[in-house]
Amino acid sequence: MSATPGNAQLFYRTEGKGPLVIMLHGLLMDGRCWVDNGFVSAFSPFFRVVCPDLIGHGASDRFDAQDFYTRENQVLTLVKLMDELGYDKAHVIGYSAGSWLAMGLLDSYPERVTSVVSGGWDCVKGMPETPFGKLSFDMFMDFARETAPELTQSLSPADERSAECFFNELSKQCKDDGNLLTRSTPKLLWAGASDPCYIAMSELAEKHAIRFIAGKGDHLGEVNNPDMETVTKILNFSKG
Repeated sequence: MSATPGNAQLFYRTEGKGPLVIMLHGLLMDGRCWVDNGFVSAFSPFFRVVCPDLIGHGASDRFDAQDFYTRENQVLTLVKLMDELGYDKAHVIGYSAGSWLAMGLLDSYPERVTSVVSGGWDCVKGMPETPFGKLSFDMFMDFARETAPELTQSLSPADERSAECFFNELSKQCKDDGNLLTRSTPKLLWAGASDPCYIAMSELAEKHAIRFIAGKGDHLGEVNNPDMETVTKILNFSKG
């Protein structure tokens, strides 16, 4: 059957038993990052952990069509994944682009969300500003090639096109996302102290009386190499 927007196939890794936790990675990454950074081993004794490769990443479907990457359609793929796994609700942990998607799930399907951890993402302003204006995809890729070649060196032209489609949607920051912070669903914000959005996230947490975890890394380092204290705090939050 031909794939249609909202019906893309997601590859995912899963481990453990219990309440569902979905971990959503950032742009140019895939679900393996949650295995490599210790989150899966920390959570799997208590939860059923699922780490999907988002659309256009890893082993999941990729398309050269913008419609597949809208947040609405990507959220729908997550809901269908939950249905296939037999869960009505999930704790959701997102980082960077994964946080953008987690907030979309909270917005469209709040009844399916037990709690949300939003890491490395300013849900009010979205993409960070640069000295040259709004971050563009070319600027993002140039920076990624310079600072994180492990994420870019194996990308094919098709991979880059998929990443650009995802980026285009990510850059359309949803103006009402800040209002989601007033929802009663338990929420936690998380950012490394050297992340460009650290100050904005900490201010949002204070404004809305939301728990905030301050890690020690920069934007990429915080998710790739979080300290165990941070992982433990997020685990305890999810356990309630």
